[in-house]
Amino acid sequence: MKQPSISQYLLSTCLYTIDELNEQYRNLSSEQLKIIANEKFNEMDITVRLGYPFKQMVHYTVGDTKKKGSKVNHDLYVEPKDFKVEIKYLKNWKSNVGTYSNSKEWSEYQKDFDWLAEEIEKGFKHKRAFVIGWFNCVDTISRYLQLGIGKGNKPIVSEERIAYLPFMRKTKVPTHTTDLIYNYDCAYEPILLNLIGEHNLDMNCIFLGNKDDVFHFAIYY
Repeated sequence: MKQPSISQYLLSTCLYTIDELNEQYRNLSSEQLKIIANEKFNEMDITVRLGYPFKQMVHYTVGDTKKKGSKVNHDLYVEPKDFKVEIKYLKNWKSNVGTYSNSKEWSEYQKDFDWLAEEIEKGFKHKRAFVIGWFNCVDTISRYLQLGIGKGNKPIVSEERIAYLPFMRKTKVPTHTTDLIYNYDCAYEPILLNLIGEHNLDMNCIFLGNKDDVFHFAIYY
């Protein structure tokens, strides 16, 4: 008998979370929202919101021991449905000189993408997901993610990395990280990822949000 997929559960929860945060923060300026995003919120705030609808079925931060002693933490594990979800909240950190930069290196996100790809190949397509959430207070997601190759304020976009973000549109060629903007026309619809070096990997992305929303999500499954 066919059962609801993990993406269907997460879709409704993410949309509800966006509505909740809109009601709470819609009247704030971008600068005020940046303070909320960087200083008031953390990954657990988003994790709890996504896990709440599962009530007593959900476990938080469950570890799987793999070969060579490495450990992968699943932020949400819904045992009765065998759902496992990785979650990342995008924010900046403030340096001692008052400037902001990415809080995590790209490798931290690549680990979760690689985990999801492995799980999909094992047959867990509708049981595993990776969710990224962030406040819509910067002009491009590249303010949060290291999408460029090399150093400097305007590095060239890495094609391997941007392939994971099909909801971003290039405004120039060659494309620098500052030349990426949201393509809201593709929101709310599943997109099959076309990853460089991957063949026949059935990984989808749903981008949730519009320009007036204070929060955005990307669900990978």
